[in-house]
Amino acid sequence: MNKLNRLLLGLISISLLTSCADPSTLEKIGMITTVGYDTTDGDEIHTTSLILETDPQSIDSTIVISGNAMTSKGARIKGSLKSQKKLESGQLRVALYGREVAEEGFINLADTLSRDHAISDLTYLAVVDGRASEILEQKYEQFSDAGQYVYKEIEQNIKGETIPSPTLHETLHDYYAVGTDPLLPLIKLEDDMITITGMALLKDDKMVGSITPIEAFYVKLINDHYDAGNYELTLKNGDDTKLMKGQDSSKKIAVALDTIKSNSKIELADEDALEFDLDISMNARLQEINQKVDLKNPENLTILDKKISHEMEKEIKELIKYCQTVESDVLGFGEVYRSAVPHSNLTKKKWRSMHKDIKVNVKIDFQIVRTGVVE
Repeated sequence: MNKLNRLLLGLISISLLTSCADPSTLEKIGMITTVGYDTTDGDEIHTTSLILETDPQSIDSTIVISGNAMTSKGARIKGSLKSQKKLESGQLRVALYGREVAEEGFINLADTLSRDHAISDLTYLAVVDGRASEILEQKYEQFSDAGQYVYKEIEQNIKGETIPSPTLHETLHDYYAVGTDPLLPLIKLEDDMITITGMALLKDDKMVGSITPIEAFYVKLINDHYDAGNYELTLKNGDDTKLMKGQDSSKKIAVALDTIKSNSKIELADEDALEFDLDISMNARLQEINQKVDLKNPENLTILDKKISHEMEKEIKELIKYCQTVESDVLGFGEVYRSAVPHSNLTKKKWRSMHKDIKVNVKIDFQIVRTGVVE
């Protein structure tokens, strides 16, 4: 067979294969962008899916399909029976877990997402303080696509360094790793608005507690570094030094900081005593202060630096204690221990029993580098 005949045969084969393929066009597939999971009275899972509407004549930008099944894939199969289009998950951006699902454990639901080659590892996971279906099924005046709103809300808070990143990849990494636990955004429907109210603390794959956005700031401060974060802190005027002389020592001083830059370091100080050193260095611009303080006086800036450092140290110690109480190591002290003691044969169960007894020496070196318009 000469080259020309082989070329013609190849072209004919390609054309036949192409004609037999099922074209996945926008008109024929329903793209799932957001999915929510809730418990039922039985063993089934209630799944709510938002389907992107590609028909330009449609009034709504999304279609809501929900149903019960034993598995998430089973829910998709049942959902296809209610849809004019074949449901596909390649555009999934957010997976929401109702509080009851999160408290019972959701690793099977998260793991099945990672096994679907069409779903991105960058899909965001979040816990709903209530039922996920309530958020996805409700109509909102401010926005037409609840799933897109949740996605953009989480994304902008990650970029603004307000919350740690909760991608599918990062969540599963922290779940399977020995010595750390996952942390997911906690969202709630408040006054017809979807609000991030804090972060859900997980013990393995089960929600065991929650922290405020301010405490989430400290988690990121410890586990990562800031390049452009912002934060508000309340201080006392009194104690051993006063910023406002002659004023009531119990008066509160609120400061807003931005352009935060930080670095943190955790080291195992004493293996036998389970003692760790947590050192954080950070600087920030003083954006606002709610009391009349002479910021042109270098002595006042020094006092302010010390007060901010002291207050942060106190609040971080309280956060660590709370994490020990609920047995969730979202700060990753177990990973530090495992790296420092390579032959420890550390297991999840062993670290659980050790974590409640750790002692952490917290030291913060804070400095105001600019005071905005005052200077």
